[in-house]
Amino acid sequence: MTKIMKKGYWGIIGLMTIGLFGCSSNPEFLPEQVLQQALDESQEPGAYYAEVEMKTTYGEGKDPELILMKEWASKDGKKRTEAEARDGSGKTVTVHDGARLIIYQPELKQAMVSDDPELLQIGQASPKKQAEQLLQMVQQTHEISAGGEDEIAGRSTYRLMAKAKDNTALLGDQELWIDKENWMVLKSVSTSGNIRTEMTYTKVELNPDIPADTFMLELPGDVDIQALDEMNPSREITMEEAVKSIGKTFLHVPEKDGLAISRIELTELQGELKRNEVNLDYRKDGIPYFSMSIFSSPENPEGEEQSAAVPGEKPVMIRGQAGVWMEMNDFRSLVWQEQGLNYSVMFIDPGLSLDEFQALADTMIPVQKG
Repeated sequence: MTKIMKKGYWGIIGLMTIGLFGCSSNPEFLPEQVLQQALDESQEPGAYYAEVEMKTTYGEGKDPELILMKEWASKDGKKRTEAEARDGSGKTVTVHDGARLIIYQPELKQAMVSDDPELLQIGQASPKKQAEQLLQMVQQTHEISAGGEDEIAGRSTYRLMAKAKDNTALLGDQELWIDKENWMVLKSVSTSGNIRTEMTYTKVELNPDIPADTFMLELPGDVDIQALDEMNPSREITMEEAVKSIGKTFLHVPEKDGLAISRIELTELQGELKRNEVNLDYRKDGIPYFSMSIFSSPENPEGEEQSAAVPGEKPVMIRGQAGVWMEMNDFRSLVWQEQGLNYSVMFIDPGLSLDEFQALADTMIPVQKG
């Protein structure tokens, strides 16, 4: 998956995740009242055409990367999005035609297609449902304040600011400019760690006459078509097969004191990652305890930027190695590298502490050949 596709497509998904709010027409409002009214008034924006700029900055002093997008949406839920860099390169066309999701990259002559109902629903939640989901997250983790009124894309908006109470919030600081009439988010600024993303609608046309074939996408005959939901299939394997798939012996927590491996799974990742990843699911006394993924450590090509800091991360020592511990609400993970392998642990049992796992990690042993 190319950089422009990842940033364009997932940026679009991120905007959907931010959601839409319903707003009062009364200029004298409290943020909490605006948010609550989003749940009480379910006026939908209907069909629209829009042009959007997305700027993403990775680290202070860096120049922002710009993606230009065009969006078409029908009243019955069909959508089309076209995203490309400023110079027109890296174009990605995403179409939801009501039955399929198609992600097409003309330059690479590649397309990913899915008719999985669950996947199709990702971007199809109603604005009211999206508002409900965001409201739950923001009210619990952010301080909300009003920022007055502004004009975006020629339309009047309210501005809301949500500041994260601490660095464990899944969403960082947010600023939202919300259309007074139909509660579309016409501008958003999100800051998470040292990553800043700004999305701004530069043009909005409500209820335009959109030709039906806008939501149809005929792929050329020379395009490599992949099933999106089958790109990275997983299958259950044995421990011996796991070692072969990784290409070397790896470490695991031994099965004792009620701790047992309930499933060993192999995922053969394609695209830019292109690696084999083994996942070990552990249970303690029959109850899910943690899962551990192992894969070969990727080489960091010269000049490639390091991963940006993420809120909730902190450095820790694990088995004498430098690791990264992340805790965001109920999500807890631990990652470290050792002898050319990456180990990534997802904590499942809420009673399992970092200190307890560090003690377990000290008992890790190489997989014994059968």
